Amino acid sequence: MSLSNLEKQQEKLNKLNEKIKSEKEKIDKKLGHEIIKLSNFDYSEFDQDKIKDIAKQVAHIFNPEYTSQNQDSTKKENNIKSSDIVNSNDNHIS
Repeated sequence: MSLSNLEKQQEKLNKLNEKIKSEKEKIDKKLGHEIIKLSNFDYSEFDQDKIKDIAKQVAHIFNPEYTSQNQDSTKKENNIKSSDIVNSNDNHIS
């Protein structure tokens, strides 16, 4: 296959990837808009934490395992932080 053909295929692939990305963004916007509209949310109530909370609730509805996986990873992070504190305190005991 010639370099020219490869370049053309690469260009087609890049365009297709851009189209896929664009379609995903459209779906994200439409889904978010529909959730907000149907839930009668007031845009003034939204901040980053509120958005994340709502997203977690929606994720839990469609994927109950998401919540347990998320909680497990949070527990692991907290255990690591706790062990770091214990270890650092052990090193400073006189």
